[in-house]
Amino acid sequence: MRTNESPKARELEDPLIEQQPTHSQDGVDLTLIRWMLSLTAAQRLQMLQENVWSILELRGDEKTEA
Repeated sequence: MRTNESPKARELEDPLIEQQPTHSQDGVDLTLIRWMLSLTAAQRLQMLQENVWSILELRGDEKTEA
């Protein structure tokens, strides 16, 4: 799965995922947790970096790429 692919897209690919609960009893979105755990460590770090860049852009801060 690509990092920009949504958890919902993954559910459509795998019918077994549709049988699993989507939310915990306290309202936590379990599809997002499963999606993040399906990524490699490097992919998770890339997603985090992209989110940081998005936040900085929304705040009007300069994006500094390492």
